[in-house]
Amino acid sequence: MAISRRLAPALLLLAFVAAAQPNSRALVLISIDGMRPDYVSAADQHGLKIPNLRRMMQTGAYADGVRGVLPTVTYPSHTTLITGVWPAKHGILNNVAFDPEQRNLDGWTWYAEDIRVPTLWDAASAAGYKVGSVSWPVSVGARHVDFNIPEYWRARTVDDMKLLRSVSTPGLLAEFEPAIGAYESDPDKAVEGDWSRTRFAERMIRTKHARFITIHLAGLDHVEHASGPFSKDANATLEAIDAMVGTLEKAIRAEVPNAVVCVASDHGFAAIDKQLNLKVAFVKAGLITPNPRRTSVFSPGVTAWKADAWAAAASYLIVLKDPQDAATRQTVRKLLNELAADPANGIERILDRKEIAAIGGAPSAEFAVDMKPGFSAGNAVDGPLVRAVKAGGTHGYSPVHPEMRAAFLISGAGIGKAKLGDIDMRSIAPTLAKVLGVPFAANDAPVLAVF
Repeated sequence: MAISRRLAPALLLLAFVAAAQPNSRALVLISIDGMRPDYVSAADQHGLKIPNLRRMMQTGAYADGVRGVLPTVTYPSHTTLITGVWPAKHGILNNVAFDPEQRNLDGWTWYAEDIRVPTLWDAASAAGYKVGSVSWPVSVGARHVDFNIPEYWRARTVDDMKLLRSVSTPGLLAEFEPAIGAYESDPDKAVEGDWSRTRFAERMIRTKHARFITIHLAGLDHVEHASGPFSKDANATLEAIDAMVGTLEKAIRAEVPNAVVCVASDHGFAAIDKQLNLKVAFVKAGLITPNPRRTSVFSPGVTAWKADAWAAAASYLIVLKDPQDAATRQTVRKLLNELAADPANGIERILDRKEIAAIGGAPSAEFAVDMKPGFSAGNAVDGPLVRAVKAGGTHGYSPVHPEMRAAFLISGAGIGKAKLGDIDMRSIAPTLAKVLGVPFAANDAPVLAVF
């Protein structure tokens, strides 16, 4: 039957409005922690069997590399992925909480209330999407996630599951577990843990009809720390994760055929075999005074401090107790310069406040100490300044290091085939907001040309 010229514009408008509704769109954001882009772009070179990731690269849009944040560690990076701004703006400055007196029992920056800017979860929820999240960093208490199983642990004992149930969406774990098995909360269980997270995310899609879902797969990062990037174990882990990507893609497209799948990583990886322990030098210089009578984990580990070296895997953020203390600032500057002058200490570069601000790092840091690849940043307060460690891998360096480049791939309805070159991590969130068709506040970096 022919459509009259008078009705045609109205029908086109109705089709456009329908296409813009949340029920007609869906997006899965999969984070593969620690995946360098050359795991996919050079898969043949490494003998990797990753058909789903390779297909995404061949049929969709992908980046040669993603320039990350300072420091290139998991929690600040994941928060940039869902906010589109640097740590200086979103407020998550490191994996671990700043704790110069060592009172916080190695607490991490788990809590969404510390994010200072709107997130993709907020934007999607405001537009009417059902939002789900599994093991995403900094998601404890996220207000606009309908179905939430956050990444959270404390003692790494069986009691952690009781804790996780209390901070997840009420009843969600109990509802899902009879059908798909117990949730694996131990972040150190690599492939087993990632398959558990995948099953729970798949369940959210199929039974709760989540249409924007974020999931953090952490297994590759764990294995790379133990054995280094592109090790036999790391490659086998990524091959298993590739199957998880296929599982999630199949689930979301069974619900919404024109769904979009995005795979991103938070940082790259570099091989290491040495460690600098900067606090050893700070103790000797009188900048940190360890507690010689610490009787329990609840006692302060430090009785006095003038400057702290806040470790971030392969870099340090140097924070002064009194930012106006010019004498301590000069003492720290002199000490760092002396240490950097000896190549055996592995210091690549010392950044000052202006240089830190230029790449969006912690406003509280007076200096940042960036290590050379091969070196990690330790927390020991006594013993040797530099020590050999088991060969493995780490991240956390300044984002200028090519080894720290993260990965980005996206495919699905409306996504063109494109090679994007090097991109800014801040561009990912506004691009995903456009995929969802929702307004988004962050405009610190441009939307990517993926459409």
